[in-house]
Amino acid sequence: MRRVRMKYIESNCSIELSVRELCARAFLSGDLDKRPHSSLDAMRVGAEIHKKIQNEAGATYSPEVQLVNTFSYDGIYYTVSGRADGVIRTADGFIIDEIKSVRGFDFLAPPRDIFVAQMKCYAYFLACREELGTIGGRISYVNSENGKIKYFNYRYSFEELRLWYRDVISRISTTAKFIKHRQEELLPVARNAVFPYGELREGQELMIREWYGSIKRGERFFACAPTGIGKTMSALYPAVRALGADMADKIFYLTAKSSTRREAYRAAGMIFEAGTHLRTVVLSAKEQVCLCAARISGKSGDICNGRECEFARGYYDRAQQAVFELLSRQGGFTRRIINEVALKYRVCPYELSLDLSEYCDIIICDYNYVFDPTVYLRRYFGEMGERGRYLFLVDEAHNLPDRARDMYSATLRRSQFERIYAHIDPEQKDIDLVFERMIMALRASRRLCKDNLVKTEHGEERGFYMNSSLPEGIMSELENFRQECDKWLRKNKESHLAPEIENLLSEVRRYLTVCEYFDERFLFYIEISGGDTLFKVYCLDPSYIMDVLQNRAVATALFSATLAPMDYFTDVLGGGDKANAISLPSPFDTDNLCVAVAGYLSTRYEDRKKNINRYVSAIAASICARAGNYIVYFPSYEVLRDVSAAFVKKYPDVKIIAQRRDMSAKEREEFIDSFKEDTGKLRIGFCVLGGSFGEGIDLPGSRLIGTVIFGVGLPGLSNEKNIIKEHFDTRDNCGYDYAYTFPGMNNVLQAAGRVIRREEDRGIVVLVDDRYTEEKYRTLFPEHWKNIKYATNASFLAESVKNFWEKV
Repeated sequence: MRRVRMKYIESNCSIELSVRELCARAFLSGDLDKRPHSSLDAMRVGAEIHKKIQNEAGATYSPEVQLVNTFSYDGIYYTVSGRADGVIRTADGFIIDEIKSVRGFDFLAPPRDIFVAQMKCYAYFLACREELGTIGGRISYVNSENGKIKYFNYRYSFEELRLWYRDVISRISTTAKFIKHRQEELLPVARNAVFPYGELREGQELMIREWYGSIKRGERFFACAPTGIGKTMSALYPAVRALGADMADKIFYLTAKSSTRREAYRAAGMIFEAGTHLRTVVLSAKEQVCLCAARISGKSGDICNGRECEFARGYYDRAQQAVFELLSRQGGFTRRIINEVALKYRVCPYELSLDLSEYCDIIICDYNYVFDPTVYLRRYFGEMGERGRYLFLVDEAHNLPDRARDMYSATLRRSQFERIYAHIDPEQKDIDLVFERMIMALRASRRLCKDNLVKTEHGEERGFYMNSSLPEGIMSELENFRQECDKWLRKNKESHLAPEIENLLSEVRRYLTVCEYFDERFLFYIEISGGDTLFKVYCLDPSYIMDVLQNRAVATALFSATLAPMDYFTDVLGGGDKANAISLPSPFDTDNLCVAVAGYLSTRYEDRKKNINRYVSAIAASICARAGNYIVYFPSYEVLRDVSAAFVKKYPDVKIIAQRRDMSAKEREEFIDSFKEDTGKLRIGFCVLGGSFGEGIDLPGSRLIGTVIFGVGLPGLSNEKNIIKEHFDTRDNCGYDYAYTFPGMNNVLQAAGRVIRREEDRGIVVLVDDRYTEEKYRTLFPEHWKNIKYATNASFLAESVKNFWEKV
């Protein structure tokens, strides 16, 4: 559930918040517990219990009574409001009723402090309103498992409540002062924030002006901003000014790569140093920052709780101190400083970063914290379409279509259930039967594939089934499996099977969550292969979901150096009629880049083997005019291997470094570091197009003076890509382009963009494929690719490159 946050009203120096938030801030204590609790089910059951008690309470019982109170403390007025579950009128006066649905051991324990606090707030508010000397209170504990009710009764004097309430307000006064300072001191400066550079770059002013206008109009702003524009600052600076103008409350800077996050943090730091002292936090994945000894030792399952993790134990008793220490130190918060303070206070660094983010103006994080249906930040975002006062800045937005599809697709395999079932003791009848029933339902799905079921020559069964609707039988069985496993885990936390079942249950929950979004833009399919059965819910077209999700913000900026063709991206990323799209020219001198097309060669799959030696000749022709650092991109590892072997055989003295599958982070870093500043030597990196070295690497100056790109970047043929093609063909006959051409060309543009990173850079891009001579591909070339040389053979290619280097 999205939190309704404390809000400062400058005109009357008041803080506004709800009773729920006041008590959460003042009385939250104890352990952090992030284990799933089926909260939606609990909320539904709780609401039903509330309604039943209220309906049966009689004429003296008034349900859902709105109460509000304004209290002055230390120069600030606190206006707190909420709905009491019930107000009972008796012969002796009034009783406030607070209804709480609980289960298990909680029903046997006395009411939690936070529950009593909520009741006492309402009692104080009503006593103030009715001018009462005394008032009663009641906590109605309802066991959600059997319906039994237990009452806890209280009696308070007005003075007792007043003193108690003053203490409650004092507990949140430090937080209130932070909010007041931000509103009165920081935001007015942000409204007229100083641009941190001496002058605007070419194209930068247009991007800043257009994005700021889109914020005011509540639009989705799309910008194709070539390298050198300064797109990070061009997106962040107007958003900061919009915060100062009270158009939004927070900025979410979203990106898929750590290198881009570092650049965004650096830009926020420059704005801070220029005099606008907004706070910035970088959120890291939980797995990257976790300090829990159980997880580090390899334990699986849900361990984010006080029983398993010392950093979760007593988290809420120390977290606020840790947050305030961070806030007192500096204005920017990265993983290093957060982990340092988390260790000092023995609190979870991941949860600490989230709590800290509530005091920050700029939150830098991965796409999934806003868009993923299972991990989005619930403290900020409610249901789909519920608008908040946020700005979304989506960097490297060319990656978002595939990421969005992945976030709204889900897969389960029959073998996942069978592997655990094999280790269940048959004597454990309850969980044994749950798994047996689920596995039988999954095996029965084989009949859906009967029209497309064959046996290979090795006797292996293969089959598939596709449908634009979900099979009710499997869905109902999965929901039953979820409910039964939830019950079993509550009673069997210590079982050796619990971690594995928790992991599987997490995947089942995600699968069911994704299914909630299923419509005509999705496909369900079953695939039988290798003795296993796969069940996939696949998002074909994320445009509607992305459109609705962006309603969580006042405005969104989506930008990249390769956001082309623009119509494609505005379509699949939910731009619709709210899109304001611009394409900016490159700020660099077009004469600094030589683009040549080796249109005499085919890189189609069927032509690759016979053309290996000609590919070697094309590489040699591209690099022979000047020694230096080059990267050659290939359409697959197979082609890379074959060309690399042939090249080394023909040119054994040339330094070659080749990308390998599954390189570690350290190995990737070493690969990039091998591209040194100009040493007068020839060095060639052999990489796969669309891989980890195809984008996001910055090799300015002589660290990279050229790329040779084989192929048009098409993703490998697959059933899923073909399904996307068919889906968009039925809409406007653009299926092949949406599934293959446009994503492929983006790979090419990203690889080409590794050359020319600074104003003084010079370099070449050689495109090897006869398809680049076709009008279809030529229309996809960036405007700054001027005077393209179309070579008809290797000699012509070598001459074109040589002429370029002689001129520069």
